[in-house]
Amino acid sequence: MSSMDSMRLQASIRLIRQCKTTEEERSNVKIISAQLRKGFADAKPYIRVRYMLILLYIRMLGYPTEFAHMEVLKLLSQTDFSGIRIGYLSLQLLFNEDHELLTLVENRMLAHLSINGSCQSISYEQLCLIGISLNASANIASEDMCRDLLDSILRLFQNSPQQLRSKAALAALRVVRKVPDQAGYILEHCTDLFDGNNESLMCVLTLVIECLQSDAGANMIGTFRKHAMGAVRVLKGLVLSSRITEADVSGITDPFLQAKLLHFMRIIGAGSEVTSEALNDVLAQVITNTDATHNVGSAVLYECVRTINAIESDGGLRTLAVNTISRFLSSVKDNNLRFVGLQTLLTYSSKDFDAVVQHQAIILECLRDTDLSIRRRALDLTVTLITANNVRLLVPDLIAYMSLCSEEMKSDVARHICDVIDTHYPSEMWRVDYSIRFLKVAKQFAPLDFARRLLVVLLSQTKDVQTRAVEALWEEASCPFDGRHHARKAFLMVALWCIGEYVELLLDAVKGLTGADVATCLSSLTTNTTFTLIKQYGLTALMKVATKCPDAKPQAMATFASNMTSMDCELQQRACEYTSLLVDFPQEAVFSFSQMPAIAPKTEAVKPVEVVTLTEMQLLQETTNTLDDLFNFDGASKPAQLPPTRDSSSTMVALSSQAGSLFSACCDAPPVPQRAPSNANTFDDLFGNSNAVSVPAACESPPVADRSIKSELASPKGSRGVTGVCAFNCSDFKVLLSGRMEGSIIFADLVVQSNLNEAVEQLSFSVATLRMCTVEVAPLPSTMMPYGVATQQLKVDNTQNTANPRTLTLRVRISYAVHGAPREQMFEVSQTL
Repeated sequence: MSSMDSMRLQASIRLIRQCKTTEEERSNVKIISAQLRKGFADAKPYIRVRYMLILLYIRMLGYPTEFAHMEVLKLLSQTDFSGIRIGYLSLQLLFNEDHELLTLVENRMLAHLSINGSCQSISYEQLCLIGISLNASANIASEDMCRDLLDSILRLFQNSPQQLRSKAALAALRVVRKVPDQAGYILEHCTDLFDGNNESLMCVLTLVIECLQSDAGANMIGTFRKHAMGAVRVLKGLVLSSRITEADVSGITDPFLQAKLLHFMRIIGAGSEVTSEALNDVLAQVITNTDATHNVGSAVLYECVRTINAIESDGGLRTLAVNTISRFLSSVKDNNLRFVGLQTLLTYSSKDFDAVVQHQAIILECLRDTDLSIRRRALDLTVTLITANNVRLLVPDLIAYMSLCSEEMKSDVARHICDVIDTHYPSEMWRVDYSIRFLKVAKQFAPLDFARRLLVVLLSQTKDVQTRAVEALWEEASCPFDGRHHARKAFLMVALWCIGEYVELLLDAVKGLTGADVATCLSSLTTNTTFTLIKQYGLTALMKVATKCPDAKPQAMATFASNMTSMDCELQQRACEYTSLLVDFPQEAVFSFSQMPAIAPKTEAVKPVEVVTLTEMQLLQETTNTLDDLFNFDGASKPAQLPPTRDSSSTMVALSSQAGSLFSACCDAPPVPQRAPSNANTFDDLFGNSNAVSVPAACESPPVADRSIKSELASPKGSRGVTGVCAFNCSDFKVLLSGRMEGSIIFADLVVQSNLNEAVEQLSFSVATLRMCTVEVAPLPSTMMPYGVATQQLKVDNTQNTANPRTLTLRVRISYAVHGAPREQMFEVSQTL
């Protein structure tokens, strides 16, 4: 192209499309771009339009066109309509809402959106200009532009022909999405919703629906309920109309407008019985008069069913809706329709369960569909429909489906079956029977938690149920070890445990079975399995059988001997200990592996056991607070009724064994190692870390001292407190706590008594309390002489702790150095004053 004036769009397209290689195309695009860059400088208006069209084609090919952004603004400033039209087209293709130059276009758009005089007096060209300006604002207007253009858009929305009214509604829709707080203001201009014809009604309904669904416009739903009869009138006219219009699709009159009207009815009818009553008749007419043989009719019916479910419709209409949507499941051609039907029935099941459960048969057929998404949705719906009345019918079908479904579905099916068996079982025997059936089929998809819950259930059952269970497990487990057992981790765990626990019941139930046969089977399962957990259960089961059946002892000893050299430490330890018990302590082995007592199932989370240090007189009755009370503030716990004992040390051992640790009854007692309690992480948050602080082995001590002691010593008048309570003890020092209350203020002293014969240097305290309280730490000398004493004074404001106002809760970190080596101790204190 030698001449700039000869550059035309058709020639440029032809030149680029003739290129054989990518390099040739890039070369030609560079040449054309250079000519455009040069030609834009002094081109005439009509030539600039031609150049911009070529530039848009280059932009569509993916090449950069940033050099011509200012030319878009020049086109919008032209007076001829063709230039402005191409300018708005370029604006929408080359710019986005975040572009910096977009603010320069705002004034031109405001000028184009303004109308001088009435709408009837403006020319056709000006109407087109307003239309393309509204198109641009609806596509790329930023948040600031939306705020500035809103008044002009609403003015056109109210006083303009139907063509501009539709475009103005779409532009206002852009404003609502960018500036949601203007939804209420926009709704005030939509009062004449159904007064005109239907040409712009769909765009206006789209705007109104968007506004009503926003937070700012939700409070105006009641105002728009007065338009219910108008919506009914329009929808009834569409449903019963016999005219053929250009908006008809497959014999359905304007299905898009029908869908919008149904959506609008769904919003205004929700929560209003009066409005819902006005909508019931037309919704029934939509269902009965809409042809569902095409997707268009199915879409209208789907919206109608959703509307019936959302509003306060009567029972007969809801049943009609369920029957209509269930016909979607019979479609063999359209999987989307079946998926939508299942999803809708799943939503309906919470509102009209009886109507949905009538279609149970066709829902079960969907479980065998080839589409995975349909099978998943049918599974969810089937599980939702299970109750105590039909659980005996549906669970066998689900277990049978478990063995037939694809691998990607088995985990979901197993999870649902476990939930159903645990929550909807009609009897304990039924629960045990179908749990075992499920474990046989589920293989590796059966969760171990389900197997553990089954063991807990079996412990509390009668002898008949236990015999039936162990017999069923033995029948399956005694089969030769093959590929089935390799994946049955949960089943093998239950089978090994039950056979070992109830071997006597098994021998009585199965004629001709001996303990040696049982031991041989258990040994085979233990040896051949690849799961370490199953090997552990197998060794324990063999030990139980060997203690109850003498003829099983040789096989058990042989299996233990083969595991004494196992690379797994747990297996090696079990084998050695079990061998030692059988050989050296046979009586103790029989007692240790006797039948377990029943275990109460966990129904709720168990709170941590509280450990307190009390005198013998105070063990009679004392009000204590658990760690949960300290953080949840549910009020004081019930008084702990502790019986008096002759030996206080034995009482403390009993209490400590429940808590899983030993606490000293006297602060001069030697320290006892203890694990950190589970509630330690809550205190860790107070210091900003969640990692446990490492404590030297020589200084191991209980990190929590949860004490509730009434002081028998004198305290200042008008106050109540404690004196000399041992809060922490280690080989380096011990800490005594003294405290008193004055109003809601707690004054506490932490007295550190050194046990070292060296000086303790760089002594510092870091103290944290509950978030609702505040603590003040007084200055402290940094050095403590050998066997010396240092006192840290604290002031805790416990005003906000309304649940436990007399409880002092602290976490203390003591940092110090001995011979220049830094050390650190951390402990927790919960003290009731």
